[in-house]
Amino acid sequence: MSLAANASPESVVRYSAADGIAHIELNRPEAGNALDLQTTHALRDAFQRALRAHDVDIVKLTSTGESFCVGTDTAAAQASEDPTTHVFEVAAALDELFGIIHGSSKPVLAAVQGLAAGSGLGLALAADMVLSSPSATFRVAAQDSLGAPDPGVAWLLPRAIGQPRALSFALRRRVVDAETAAGWGMTEVESGDLGRALHELAQSLTGEHLWANGETRRLLRTSWDTSRTDLSQSEAATMVRAMLRPRSQA
Repeated sequence: MSLAANASPESVVRYSAADGIAHIELNRPEAGNALDLQTTHALRDAFQRALRAHDVDIVKLTSTGESFCVGTDTAAAQASEDPTTHVFEVAAALDELFGIIHGSSKPVLAAVQGLAAGSGLGLALAADMVLSSPSATFRVAAQDSLGAPDPGVAWLLPRAIGQPRALSFALRRRVVDAETAAGWGMTEVESGDLGRALHELAQSLTGEHLWANGETRRLLRTSWDTSRTDLSQSEAATMVRAMLRPRSQA
């Protein structure tokens, strides 16, 4: 599933923006949107572009083809001159990507169709809100891996669904359907047009509550790494800033 030598970052990851919403789209359908080093770097660049853009308030992540993302492209690693070095380079790139999403000041939404596995599951878990088709499935290990989780998943998964459930999910090598994933809080199932539903969700988060949504996201995202006292102080400071803002901007 390695990327063709003449493929460009722009072809494997598409970027567009309109009306305050950036749309990032994985575009390696022939490889199940597997993440090799170039694709991961292209995703990183697209997210950085969206987060730097003053006219972007919300970021959507989607993919083309039957699967959202089947995980890290292990075939590319095995075909490289130094597979060990390649794996660590991909791990570093994924860590950077997940860090950018985690630290985003803008809500990140994702739409999952087909399989989300390995680092593809990680992308879904990194998003703030996820919609999935009724036929979507989720698994911890990448589709063509030996069963070990892709880099980043072990950090994201227990934070999303709790450690006991994460251990059961991973060790039993379960393939979880959309309904089960929704029951775990990983996604919301959308039976209609997935792309349209995601765009409508993005639009609903803009407008008068945009600033408050961004601050709420920041507080919740930093809660894992912040003491209760420090977080309480940050919440109080946010309340003060909200009171000082013009009512039309609150």
